[in-house]
Amino acid sequence: MGIRLVGNRHTKRTDYFLKAAEQLHIPVQFVDWEEVGQADFTGDVVKLDPPSYQASDLFRMNDRIREYRERLLALQGRDCRFLNPPEAVCQVLDKRFCKDRLAQQGIPVTEMFPERIENFKQLEEAMHRHRVYSVFIKPVFCSGAAGVSAYRRTPSGQKEAAYTSCRLQQGELVNTKRMYRLEDAREIHRHLEAVLSLGAVVERWHPKSVYQGKNYDLRVVWQFGKPVFAVVRRSSGPVTNLHLNNAALEFEKLKLPEEIQEKIWCVCAEAMAVFPGLSVAGLDVLLEKDSRLPRIIEINGQGDLIYQDLYNRNQIYTEQVCRMMQMANDNSRKNVDG
Repeated sequence: MGIRLVGNRHTKRTDYFLKAAEQLHIPVQFVDWEEVGQADFTGDVVKLDPPSYQASDLFRMNDRIREYRERLLALQGRDCRFLNPPEAVCQVLDKRFCKDRLAQQGIPVTEMFPERIENFKQLEEAMHRHRVYSVFIKPVFCSGAAGVSAYRRTPSGQKEAAYTSCRLQQGELVNTKRMYRLEDAREIHRHLEAVLSLGAVVERWHPKSVYQGKNYDLRVVWQFGKPVFAVVRRSSGPVTNLHLNNAALEFEKLKLPEEIQEKIWCVCAEAMAVFPGLSVAGLDVLLEKDSRLPRIIEINGQGDLIYQDLYNRNQIYTEQVCRMMQMANDNSRKNVDG
């Protein structure tokens, strides 16, 4: 009985989790995703990190994520304790399922169109029907900024623009680390048609709060019932994901009033309560412009990789190792008592 870490070798996640364990003198056995089928987890406490995707083509990435979800669910019946159960990770990986569950419980979220939209014509019709002419289109299962597109048009459709980090090239939807502004209508329509074909959610484009001339939102790491880290994600454009080399800022520098901070933590706590299986998650939180009222953008059940913490105290992984050791000791005592 002990601690297992499932992931890929020589990634920041793996290296810094194992570094935290080494500094605590706590043994951790690493299992690569390619070897997970042969591993015996009986009685262990297991953390599942996501595999690293090398594909830049989002069509291929979509296939890899589908395979990953199948591998996660195949682990669900293992005789062990998971830091985050595979089923719970899958639930929040599905943006539509996650947002539906949150909205049903009255959690403030960025508003999602309820209908499934699979092509550009359906998108146009839905925008007219809801009288919403600024939206985000996001592939249901991709993480980071992969495939995320912000689209804005006049009601007549005479003017339109899209912002995205991926480009349609020779039949591939290629993900990049820079933002593009598309203004040509035919290019926009082809691009959005490709993104929607992946299976996507469409959300109202909520104006974000601004700090020093940049739009921002928050990534909050919540674990074991409390917030342990918050980083401000800033951008001159609509997409703030740190994968796009956007400017990160320490949360304290916002100097938010105490009551706003309390509302952020309360919304995060309420969102986590909707998925009680999750011990650890990264929550993306939008603060509305002017009011700064918080809305959940999405939840990432494996969203604990924060470079600002890794290169400083590494407190997120240190706390995880300590808690997993406690869980392993509890398992051992139960077996002895039994």
